[in-house]
Amino acid sequence: MKKGAQYLFLFFALFFLGTGDLLAARKISSTGDTPPSGKAQPVKKTFVEKKTRAAKKASGARKTAAANKASRPLTPEGDKTPPYEEKGAVVKVPSSDVFANSSLESERVTEVLLGDEFIVIREDKEWAYGYIPSQKGYRGWLRKDNIAFSAGNPPPKDQPFIQVKKAKARITFSDGSFLNVYAGTRLPLLNRENGRYEVIVPSGSTGFLPSETAFVENEVPGREVTPEDILQASQFYGPGYKWGGITAGGMDCSGFVYTVFRTNGIYLKRDSYLQAEEGLDVPIDQLKAGDLVFFKSQKTNRITHVGIYIGNGNFIHSSRGKKGVAVSSLSDEAFRKNFAGARRILHLNKTALLEENKEPILRHKNES
Repeated sequence: MKKGAQYLFLFFALFFLGTGDLLAARKISSTGDTPPSGKAQPVKKTFVEKKTRAAKKASGARKTAAANKASRPLTPEGDKTPPYEEKGAVVKVPSSDVFANSSLESERVTEVLLGDEFIVIREDKEWAYGYIPSQKGYRGWLRKDNIAFSAGNPPPKDQPFIQVKKAKARITFSDGSFLNVYAGTRLPLLNRENGRYEVIVPSGSTGFLPSETAFVENEVPGREVTPEDILQASQFYGPGYKWGGITAGGMDCSGFVYTVFRTNGIYLKRDSYLQAEEGLDVPIDQLKAGDLVFFKSQKTNRITHVGIYIGNGNFIHSSRGKKGVAVSSLSDEAFRKNFAGARRILHLNKTALLEENKEPILRHKNES
């Protein structure tokens, strides 16, 4: 027990440094990826046809209002002055649903993984409300029995971390027990031996991961993520569609994109309309493998869906209509008519993509 307590203390000490500079937002779609309630998000100005001067002025006003809303302090809905202090916590289960409200009956807005940092800013009985740094401040409610509160001690700056790169992997412990984890799971690395990584889990225990299932972050400084790396997304074939999901147990479209890039060390925002703000615009005739492609709803000029271009006019995505991850063609009528633009993430300055952004993102009511 003493040794376990020491590792628990070490885990929290190590974790909160490791996540400091790896900060990583969700989606809706005309292909069936429509939330239970609400509307889709506006397509970015760069994705729609040229507007009149009056329309441009109105669009600018809307953007200003949205920017003002997003810059407000993170507070629970209706609160104007936060009467609480932030508490650091770490997810202690393989994955945990995050909800729009403090109820299992409310909408699942995203998921968090074992070892993910969760900043608690409000508690309500068995529930905690806060934001997720690795999802660039995305916020919601989760059950407190899925997290462990941290001691908040400063960790050594050279602490290495591993990240699971396979859709699923297994951590085994010395007593013969095991824990199944998902792609994107990030844990402190304690040692390497016999083709295994010894890692510390939030409980304070140490376990072992096969080295072929994970990679050590920043082990090859300056390495550029390639389209071939991103196209390993094919490993997620099979999982069913899950609104708010980011694991091999089921994903939504923006969760799929988020996870694919996260497992390559690139943390994008969580929602499709927010992912449409990442990187640079790309004309459709200049698409390259690894570019993000976006689609609008059939009835409104709003971003509703996202996928990853894989070449030859095709893209891979998670769709409710396709019952999970599948490959589709941009020339299919529904996608051709509703194509809303593309963004390039790869071949850009990785430092800019991972720039620290602790300003929490307000969960948009239309994609909650």
